[in-house]
Amino acid sequence: MTGWKIFSHSLNMVLRNLGWAVRIALVPVLIGLACVTALMWGQFGQLEQIQRSAGYVPSGGFVGALLLSIIIFIAVEMWVFVSWHRFVLLEEYPTGWIPKFHVDRVLAYFGMGLLLGLFMILFWMLASFVIAGVAAAIGSPIFSLILLVPAVIGIGVLLFRLLPVLPAAAIGEKLTFSASFDATKGSAGAAIILFLVLIGVQLLLQVITSASIYIFAPLGFVFAIAMALIMTLVNVSILTTVYGHYVQGRPI
Repeated sequence: MTGWKIFSHSLNMVLRNLGWAVRIALVPVLIGLACVTALMWGQFGQLEQIQRSAGYVPSGGFVGALLLSIIIFIAVEMWVFVSWHRFVLLEEYPTGWIPKFHVDRVLAYFGMGLLLGLFMILFWMLASFVIAGVAAAIGSPIFSLILLVPAVIGIGVLLFRLLPVLPAAAIGEKLTFSASFDATKGSAGAAIILFLVLIGVQLLLQVITSASIYIFAPLGFVFAIAMALIMTLVNVSILTTVYGHYVQGRPI
């Protein structure tokens, strides 16, 4: 399975189920926006002060509102992601406009995502340490830049092979990092192509968005929001596709 096939299948998954995607994501996003707006409504003045003065110290109320807003944003994001994984993998259709909030699955998804993030940071630190040591031994800082390319590719492939643990957490299946790594054996080429495709698509969307905003700003902003929501679900669908194919053995 190629990286392009993973992307096209995931995009088709979203477009084919766009109505269900709206029912899964719309209300949680609106709830999150309402909560964040209510929290930050009286703090916009401090935002301007922070932008104008690098030495400005925000109040405790501003910091508290900002931290709570971040927590709400993450909770809403996890809510939508878990609901979408369960919709695709378990055929758990929403019965209304507010998808069920699976507290245990959301917490498991967040915990696994946090653990995966820490794991990748550790590998990046180790890679950076090795690159710096080799470059220092050779005495050529340019050589460190040369080594950086395969290091980034290697860490990207490693991330791809560990990503199935997230959909597994969403549907209540136990999948360790080692089991995920074993299940995705031979997927390095697909991972590299997929990342290149995602970079290309993102650049193309940015060009189209900038051009549309320049031509007619309201339409451009609507297009930007719509594409951001669709691409978010496409990215989540990529995780679902990878899990379904490599771990569950589903055909594409």
